[in-house]
Amino acid sequence: VEAPFADPFFELALLGRAEHGPLAERLLDEVGLDVEYRATGILRVARTEAERADLQRQYRWQSARGLAAEWVDSDDLGRREPLLSGVAGRLLAGGLWLADEGQVRSPRLVQALALAAAQRGARIMEGAWVVRLCVSGGRVTGVQTPSGTVGADSVVLAAGVWSPDLARGIDLEVPVQPVKGQVVSLRGLGKRPRQVIWSGECYLVPRPDGEVVLGATEEEGNYDARPTLAGLHRLTEAALEVVPAAGGFVVDGVWAGLRPAAPDRYPIIGWAPGVEGLFLATAHYRNGVLLGPLTGRRVADRILAGAPPGEFAPFGPDRFI
Repeated sequence: VEAPFADPFFELALLGRAEHGPLAERLLDEVGLDVEYRATGILRVARTEAERADLQRQYRWQSARGLAAEWVDSDDLGRREPLLSGVAGRLLAGGLWLADEGQVRSPRLVQALALAAAQRGARIMEGAWVVRLCVSGGRVTGVQTPSGTVGADSVVLAAGVWSPDLARGIDLEVPVQPVKGQVVSLRGLGKRPRQVIWSGECYLVPRPDGEVVLGATEEEGNYDARPTLAGLHRLTEAALEVVPAAGGFVVDGVWAGLRPAAPDRYPIIGWAPGVEGLFLATAHYRNGVLLGPLTGRRVADRILAGAPPGEFAPFGPDRFI
């Protein structure tokens, strides 16, 4: 959960995190696919005294909130994470161990959710690019694709960085911009972190199959979803600063994606003003995987059962539109 202090978004993120364990079990039972959810914990490390002070503030308020948070002095980092033993750990200023944090393999999660939805009668139209929203008399009536119109009583606009383009077609301004993130897939050749290691500039995520994911850059306003040498250099430099042993890891692949970000970096969830039947669910920024299952369930409740906004109330479109 990324949050520098306790606020409504932090509470929302905790609810989102709590969805993943039970959901992973259900998906394994229903569709036979392991989404690789693992509560491996996260070790956040400080490289400077300023970062140390910031992490200690987080430690204090998360402990007061009753969460599993433990401060780790620089001399003890090697016991928590062998890759930070010796000089590597002593060069750091300390760390914050968050035992309840987890990870999931997002492509598998998407695949498993799609299979489960199809089993329940959902029709998934892959490759059917939506070119515009159809609106008549102030109400959404469906979406237009290159192969025809798909009618609907309600439409959820969850198109990520492309949400503004579709909204603009019906004279609705949705303030979302892309924040590009580049990622490197590594193989540790027998060495890999025990848990997620997170610094101010990068993170290292160990996967069950031996992969180590190194991410991710933050490049605002960039719609080019291709990896660049400069971006990969920033990532590898940041990783080596924290985990020098990563220099022996083998590069297995690189990729990039576009995060949808609102000006305040919080999601935009709620009914679109002035367009009956159109629901916005976008701008999840760095928290799409974390909040995705919770968002989907709550959006369905609001559309099908008229449920109130609940914990999503502070993140409605009315703060921008």
